[in-house]
Amino acid sequence: MKKEVIIIGNGIAGITLAVLLQRKNIPFVILHREEEKQSFALGETLPPTAMLLLHELQLLSVFEENAYRKTYGYHSMWGSSKVTDINFFHQNPYKNGLKINKQQTLAQLQAAVKEHTVSYQKGFEIIHSAHGNTVILAKNDGIKIVQGKILVDATGRNRAVLKKLKVESTIHDELVAVSCHIPKIKHPKLTHEVYVESFKEGWGIVSALNETENICSLFTDVGNEILPKLKDASQWKSTLAETTYLKDFLTEDTTTKVKGGNANSSVATQIAGINWLALGDAAMSFDPLSSHGITNAIYTSAKALEAIEKKLNVADVKAFPEYAETLQSVFKQYLQSKDLVYQQETRWKDEVFWKRFFITGS
Repeated sequence: MKKEVIIIGNGIAGITLAVLLQRKNIPFVILHREEEKQSFALGETLPPTAMLLLHELQLLSVFEENAYRKTYGYHSMWGSSKVTDINFFHQNPYKNGLKINKQQTLAQLQAAVKEHTVSYQKGFEIIHSAHGNTVILAKNDGIKIVQGKILVDATGRNRAVLKKLKVESTIHDELVAVSCHIPKIKHPKLTHEVYVESFKEGWGIVSALNETENICSLFTDVGNEILPKLKDASQWKSTLAETTYLKDFLTEDTTTKVKGGNANSSVATQIAGINWLALGDAAMSFDPLSSHGITNAIYTSAKALEAIEKKLNVADVKAFPEYAETLQSVFKQYLQSKDLVYQQETRWKDEVFWKRFFITGS
């Protein structure tokens, strides 16, 4: 199989790029690994800024069709013992975000490019040269060879392609998340369906997942003494008993399963090469506090399309380096803004989790 573009990974970033390439009639193939495990549903919320980007890419209707509802703000208890109501009313041109069903949204986008999708079961290898890329897929019934001019890493935080290309990552912190689904309750003192609260050892967010469930995610650092307790959802309520409203959402159900994973800020040391590039979390991963995850996937896909068009249509040798430079600049600005947000929480500035944000020159 020979294509102009080979995309490895079929999450939001890879599928968005595939849809955009299809519109431009640029031949591509999506390679994705079949997984037996069912994905863990997260309460994904798109901010108003993402609405404009989706509109410009003519993708807004897809995300709206697969949204649980529009969102008009969120509550936060951060840097103060008082709840702040962050309302989207003053946002322009869109005054709402979206609480989306990520799995359903992905399924609709994946269906649009299904005929360009190839699955594999046992991994892949890359033969990479200045003239193109050859990907060898290991399948249950043998191997399949795919050739393309441009290779795209859309494998998320795994950065599976970058690892094959010996590209390293710069890790900026050791933030981890533990999440679980809990029964949905309507808090008597909160109106929005998203609530963020900081505490001595980290912070947490409760967000509506659907009509009957919330998802709660708690964030702390690797090695923090609270982490072992957070791995057992039945201990959450007692462990976080000193929180103001967060504890009200928590359960003592011993059957509730906890899902853990990295939530740190990291960036690939090289985001693009002569004939390859990374996008979404494979290029740069953001702290969930930023709410940039899906927006980053969509934004980098749009920028990748621009670079790929220049590379294929006019042989622009600067296209990929400029793409990488743009993303590096975005990530640098993000790091500065992230630290400023954490520095707003001064109540526990001497505690292990928080003190790094107040060290001069950190």
